[in-house]
This record gives sequence, structure tokens and C-alpha cells, in this order.
Amino acid sequence: MSLRFTIIIVHRNGINRLKSVLDSVVKASEAFDEIVIVDNASTDNSISRISKIYPNIQIIRNKFNTGYGYAANQGMNFGHGKYFLICNNDIVLPQNILSAFDDIFTKDSKAGIISGQEVRPNGDLVTTSGKKISLLTEFDGIYKFNFYKDPNTLSEVDILRGACLGISRKMFEHIGGYDEDFFFYFEDLEWCIRAQKNDWKIFLNPHIQVSHIGGASSSELNQESRIEFYRSRIIFWKKVFPKYIVVLLHIWNTPKLFLDLFFYAIVCFFTLGRNTRLNKKLIDRSYVLLWLFLGKPKSWGLPKENK
Repeated sequence: MSLRFTIIIVHRNGINRLKSVLDSVVKASEAFDEIVIVDNASTDNSISRISKIYPNIQIIRNKFNTGYGYAANQGMNFGHGKYFLICNNDIVLPQNILSAFDDIFTKDSKAGIISGQEVRPNGDLVTTSGKKISLLTEFDGIYKFNFYKDPNTLSEVDILRGACLGISRKMFEHIGGYDEDFFFYFEDLEWCIRAQKNDWKIFLNPHIQVSHIGGASSSELNQESRIEFYRSRIIFWKKVFPKYIVVLLHIWNTPKLFLDLFFYAIVCFFTLGRNTRLNKKLIDRSYVLLWLFLGKPKSWGLPKENK
């Protein structure tokens, strides 16, 4: 019997999150689906604990943190499904997600990437799709005026958030998987852009709601995650824009960081540092600017080791 979906869970630490997503995956899957956990060198014993709860789940154990895209690619290269479902370890799947995605893939042979509507655990909607990336969307402080609402019906979109993506194996074999130059952040946007350039379609199904905590894998490393975000953002610019646009983005966004730092410093001074959210923003900008000033040292950012 041929396999329908290979469900890939990219994991690093967090037994409760992992068990929650696995419980939902098991309920959503059938005998003709397979489940693969790709563990990025967890340090909390979560894999040995989960293997006792689900002894038949296939696990790829990495010796160090390889990054999200690399781990997802491992799962796709390992899996045997006609389609893939790539999952963060902090989501919960609805029970009908695989049949709904299968139906879209079957009806449109050029469907390459599919997502459901992301929601917070309390039910609040999370913006899951977006318009084409452009110079203006990357100008901090300007792109927010271009507010984008997710469609209300099954629709073709330009980009998707990558917390839970259905992937056509044919697309994967045609254009490749995630770009492994990205350790964390922006790999999903680059993949969507590459898919569209190669005539693959991207769909959002708002009737399939995927609960997503968001930021769970990096919440304890806030400053490190902001550095990683900016590192990946710079890589992203270089990959999708011509050089003159990359220069313009640096000319705008680097001074914007200084302006933000000055603004939050003033506000924190007058609020006597009592606003935790503003304090956090001040610290974030300080770390990123120091990282840029020191020449973007590779050792800064989320914990990793060289492959």
C-alpha cells in the first residue's frame, strides 16, 4: 500500500509541546500515512520520553542543532509519502487536515504548498498568508500600513507562514526543499517565492484551523532569536532582490534601528523602566545594533554547531 502523507515534526526540546502535537497527528493520520520526528539534538530528554509513549514513531536523531530547514529536508528525503506535512512542535492539528489537503492536491496538479488558517490557543486568528514581497514590504515602519487579511475561502496566495505546511512531493523533487542557508526564520518565505517562480501554486484553506503557540522554540532565547531573525532577513534580501534594492534596504533599516533605540530609551526613561514590553524592545534593538557594529559575528544568535 502506497503512503499518502509523511508527517514531519521538527523538534528541539519541550516534551509537553511534542506530546500535544503528536497526539493530534496520530488522531489525524491513517494507516496509509507515516510520522517522522526530526530531533535537533534536544537536551531535555524529551525524545527518550516520547519514544516510550509512542514506540512506533520513526525518529531521526541529529547530533547537533541543524536548523529548521535542514531538519525538514531530512524528513522529506527520508519519507515515502506522496505528500509531506511539515510541522512545528508547538501546533495542534485538526482531525480533517490531511483529507482536506489531499483533496486540494488531487484537484490541482500544480498545487505545491498548502496551509490552513493559524489560530492562537485561545482561538484568535493569526495572519497566515501575505502578498508578494517587495521593497516596500521590507521597509520597517512602512509595510505595516499594507495590512493584509487572510481570505475567507480556499484561495491562491503569494506567501505563507511555515508552522504547518502541506507539500507536494513533485514540487519538492522539482525545485528542492528549504534553502539550508537559513538556520531559522525566512526559509518559508524564500521557498514560497521559489515555488511561484517555477509555476507552483500556493493555497490557504481558512476552513482548516491549526492551533499554533508561536515562538515556543525560541522564547527562552529572546535576544538570540532577534539576532537570528536579522541574520536570516539579510540572507533573504540577498537571495530575492537585486543588489541595489539590498543597498536601499540597509540604508533605511539600519538607521531605523537607531531611531527605534533612541525612541525606546526615551520612553523607558520616562516610564522608569516599568513597562516590560518596552524594556524588551529596547534590549532587542541594542543587541541587534551591537551585532551589526561588531561585523555580524557568526557565533551570535540561536545555538548551533557547524555541520
